[in-house]
Amino acid sequence: MISRRVWPALVLALFCLPLFLGLRNNDLIGDEAAHSFSVDRILETGTWLIPKLSPFPNVDFLEKPPLKFWIVAAGIRAGLPHDEFGLRFWDALFASAAFLYLFGIGRRLAGPWCGAVAVMILFVQGPLMSIHGIRTNNMEAALLLCYCGGFYHYFAWASAGDHSRRLWHPIAIALYFSFGFMMKFVAALFLPMVLGLASLLIGTYRKRLVEDWRIWLSAGAVALVLAVPWYVYATIRFGTAFWNVIFGAHVYTRFTLYLDPAHVHPWNYYFVEMSRALSSSNTAWLVIVGAVLLVAETIRRRSAEGLVVILWFAVPIAIISCGSSKLDHYALPFLPPVGLAGGYFIGMIAMAVSPRVDRALGRVGHFTEWRNSRLATWLSLPALRVACLVFAVLSMGVLVSTVVAGPLTLRIIDGFVFRNRDLLRPGLVSAVLFILGGWPQGIGRLGIPLLIVTVLPTPAYRGTLADIQSGTPNLRRVRDCVVRIGAQPEQMMSGPRGLYVDIDGPDFFQPFNHQYTYYFRGVTPWHRPSQTPPELLHRFFFDPSEQRPVLMSPKRYQALSESFAGELDLPGAPRVAVFEPAVVLVLSGAYRVCSPDSLAAAEAGPLNRGEPR
Repeated sequence: MISRRVWPALVLALFCLPLFLGLRNNDLIGDEAAHSFSVDRILETGTWLIPKLSPFPNVDFLEKPPLKFWIVAAGIRAGLPHDEFGLRFWDALFASAAFLYLFGIGRRLAGPWCGAVAVMILFVQGPLMSIHGIRTNNMEAALLLCYCGGFYHYFAWASAGDHSRRLWHPIAIALYFSFGFMMKFVAALFLPMVLGLASLLIGTYRKRLVEDWRIWLSAGAVALVLAVPWYVYATIRFGTAFWNVIFGAHVYTRFTLYLDPAHVHPWNYYFVEMSRALSSSNTAWLVIVGAVLLVAETIRRRSAEGLVVILWFAVPIAIISCGSSKLDHYALPFLPPVGLAGGYFIGMIAMAVSPRVDRALGRVGHFTEWRNSRLATWLSLPALRVACLVFAVLSMGVLVSTVVAGPLTLRIIDGFVFRNRDLLRPGLVSAVLFILGGWPQGIGRLGIPLLIVTVLPTPAYRGTLADIQSGTPNLRRVRDCVVRIGAQPEQMMSGPRGLYVDIDGPDFFQPFNHQYTYYFRGVTPWHRPSQTPPELLHRFFFDPSEQRPVLMSPKRYQALSESFAGELDLPGAPRVAVFEPAVVLVLSGAYRVCSPDSLAAAEAGPLNRGEPR
């Protein structure tokens, strides 16, 4: 089987390092753009204690604590690139650390396979990776680390025999709680809630808690010292207005009513969304079977660790399901138990099968050790044994490639083509060659892991790898082009033309609060009037001396197209960049080359370049 020391390296290589891929490939949108705006304002003004609120450069941001903004801004100040990679770097790092902690919890629960599969199940969940996920400049990766780190150290504290070894685990839990509390306020409170409940319900933990009460008291003091001062400062500076925002509006109102009616969902919303995501990644069956097995074994064996994992999921999900406002990312810190359930099933199978297979293969090994057998004499030749083992490993390589990358096709000299579409053939060939090569144990040590891998969601893993490396940052590319064109002398003859924002009613105001403000606020000056006459927009579209980019809604653009009597359909008319159904950017004159189609054609090269419509 795989060496104990190799497992963390595999988790790091397969699931952690890929989190850093493609961080520049997608634009900052929604809350992520708003948080990045706050980071930029810290770097611009040097005002660290109270960040600023997007899209208003001088309005204080009181919705969340500022620790994430401080970390991201400090990283950029220290040398990280000031772009999407630098803004998202810490999220990938926090998520990587959370994955390693989750692996450690799974290994403690049911062996290394449990931990690795738990991480894999989380890795292939689309909502965890996408908008407001753990690879975006939000607080979700940090909060995931808060919970995974906290629970890992709780298990380590509960199992440590020596008092001196137990000393630092409660302090680590306090540090992680403070970290989460300064990231996302009350979202971190489920950590001490579940740990406290587990310590009361489990007799051995309760006894140890009484023995170590001084350690836990010290840990509580550490948490207070780290988490409270900023809240005291904000209270002194803003008074009750601070609490009305951070707790009244963004906790109490969200839980009992809503800030956005689109966030209101039925009580089973999280279960439905989890089921949909697990089904999409083909891990639903694994999680369901594993959850049943975990609950049954926890009851049968009175497993304290199993009960803690169940509480980690059940208590927070039950509470947040009672609230009226529900969003996918609210449940992200409570998804690790879902992964652990699926991993538990695989881990228990691996622990049950491996010893039996090793014993059986040990008996098979005697077949090649018969002293009076001509076959044994022939197979004892060192060159032949080495050749068998080499070809056995190559067959294993074919199997691995088929599992990871799909059907394998190799074109060899003279037109010979080697193809492999199934797993049975290379598996049987490698098994026979391992036996003939005198190392039947290789079947167990290499074959069992590969057999387990065949039932794992490897297609979903490949899909996730492709997804995280895909995408096109259209907002950034268009912004950079607009800035470059706007700086040309012919565009600056009467001063910078900037960007014109045509507002089409209150429902159209909201989209500009975040990503459009973030990317285009440098295209100065911003013109944002409450009403825009069609005559003015006609000049912005067609008058060479006044042409400039215009942000508007598709509905408004369609109305202008009708009122301009088809001028927008003529050759040389403005091009339209569609960023989402509610927002378009109209690019006229020299700015036409900044449309995504034009930029893509330019990047394709002169042979493939065409005139976009």
